[in-house]
Amino acid sequence: MSCSSDGVYTHFYCCRGVSELRSIDEMDALEQFVTWFLNESPRFGLIPSQDAVTSIEGVTAVLWYRHEQFQVQQFIVPPNYVIPAHIHPNVDSFELYLGGQIQFSKNGKFEITSEESTRTGQFGEAAMRGKMIRVRPHEWHGGTFGAAGGVFMSLQHWLNGVKPHCVAADYSGATMGPDHFAKVKAGAPVLRTQADLTEADVLKT
Repeated sequence: MSCSSDGVYTHFYCCRGVSELRSIDEMDALEQFVTWFLNESPRFGLIPSQDAVTSIEGVTAVLWYRHEQFQVQQFIVPPNYVIPAHIHPNVDSFELYLGGQIQFSKNGKFEITSEESTRTGQFGEAAMRGKMIRVRPHEWHGGTFGAAGGVFMSLQHWLNGVKPHCVAADYSGATMGPDHFAKVKAGAPVLRTQADLTEADVLKT
């Protein structure tokens, strides 16, 4: 693989949901990285020996990749769970739907309907598998997770000189609980608990 002068991988591959019709020169740094990662990285990831797994409020994060200012985490979320609306002040990302029942929200609106979140494909897979949502540092986003729970991947470009760590620790907004609140390193967390979160908290901006 080749790299540009700023360390961003510059191979161009068609990547659904990122930039099917754009040349490599038209992509920004995050788009270039996501295109490379989804087309070129090993199927079983590049999971490091350190910080491989993080657990916050019952949510498990698996670190698939970390290099310089780029990071990929896979999140496994329990059934009937709420991630309230929040922002990551130092992170530009794409959120990639892998499976389960997820309604992602962005800027006060659901990006996936309840019906779409439970629809299945030919082999029983989640029909929305592969859908990606761009989330910039100022954009409020969250999600509700149905009876099957949910699995998604976050492909991240860390900004402002902040070195990558668990993205849940770069966080402004209502938290998922006291353990989450205590682990936030940067941002403006507001202490909430999973027991008192509702769908309305997912749609706040």
